[in-house]
Amino acid sequence: MALGLALLGGAAAYFVYTFSAGLGLEDLVAVAADPADTLGAPPAAPAASFDGAAPSEQTLYPGALLPVRLWAAPRGTLDLAAPELQGFTSVSGDGRPSLSGMMGRAERIAIPALGIDVAVEELAISDLGDSSAYETPKFVVGHIPETPNPGSHGNGWYFGHLESPLGGEGNVFSRLPLIPGLLRDGEEVHVVLSSEGREYLYAVSETDIVHQDDIALYQAGDARITLVTCFPRLKYDQRLLVTAKLIGIRDAVS
Repeated sequence: MALGLALLGGAAAYFVYTFSAGLGLEDLVAVAADPADTLGAPPAAPAASFDGAAPSEQTLYPGALLPVRLWAAPRGTLDLAAPELQGFTSVSGDGRPSLSGMMGRAERIAIPALGIDVAVEELAISDLGDSSAYETPKFVVGHIPETPNPGSHGNGWYFGHLESPLGGEGNVFSRLPLIPGLLRDGEEVHVVLSSEGREYLYAVSETDIVHQDDIALYQAGDARITLVTCFPRLKYDQRLLVTAKLIGIRDAVS
């Protein structure tokens, strides 16, 4: 009797949780206040150029290092206070990098605003008998190999676990649901993909939430990536999509 009541109570608690977890999903839909498509021009001169300059020629106001056209709307310019974002060369407005040859596969993904920095692996297809599916990545972010690599034109898709308490497959994207709130607060969120000695900088432009049955891989006319994780916790029937557009490229920082 006691065991039956415990099981019944647990089932009721789970039902209440899953119902409440399904509320407020619209809060995960957000658009960047002013999506950044390109980086601003780099500082006009390196810091060393200030050595020996007269006080009247020095300034502590970083706006002086930005083009006048960006003073009124500086979003999308290089964050002078964020060393991890310095040194990137801007790509063209349509996200097309000026590179020749084939871009390599992603090796790592970093989202500085969330403290995420993990390895990326290509996903293999598992044979389920009467069907097939991409294998579940463990402790890494998985890239759909048929979609574009870092820096390439089109939409590259990257999947990671929100959490996996039973399967023990990690929680590399556990903080991804924080991104919609950051965008609504006017924060810029960047994603850096590393590949073969280069780093590719993407700016998050929007987030969306869709049911697991409605997710579909789509391509794009620019260079972008889509990050995907399951939501909400313990239910996992929704998919959080985070879209980011390519805005810069640099040689990898050693």
